[in-house]
Amino acid sequence: MTIRGLCRGLILLAALAYSFSAWATPAKKSVHIQHRFQVGDTTLAPGDYTIVVDGSEATFEQGHKVVAKVSCAVKESGEKYSADAIVYANAAITEIRFAGQSQVITFTPITTSTPSKSSSNSSGDR
Repeated sequence: MTIRGLCRGLILLAALAYSFSAWATPAKKSVHIQHRFQVGDTTLAPGDYTIVVDGSEATFEQGHKVVAKVSCAVKESGEKYSADAIVYANAAITEIRFAGQSQVITFTPITTSTPSKSSSNSSGDR
């Protein structure tokens, strides 16, 4: 029984080591952007990009040139997508989906804050 337990332990250890190496390598995907989009504080021109996701940082590369580095999150959507898609709001990329995968890369758009006007009632009516 000890040999059987040892074999199970080694198999479990090998599976764990294999899955750890998958986590350690950055994910690399290619995407074609058809319009000008904002990601972080960088405006991306139309063209082909390679996105490298390493932990909570995404690097947009065009050729061998790093164009932008932004924070991101990889989330499970629960459904596999049939085509690549860039989801955006106000010309800022909020999410990138890849065909055949259920994980999405999400970005928080940088918003420019405008000072709010306080409504002070100083009409003198009491």
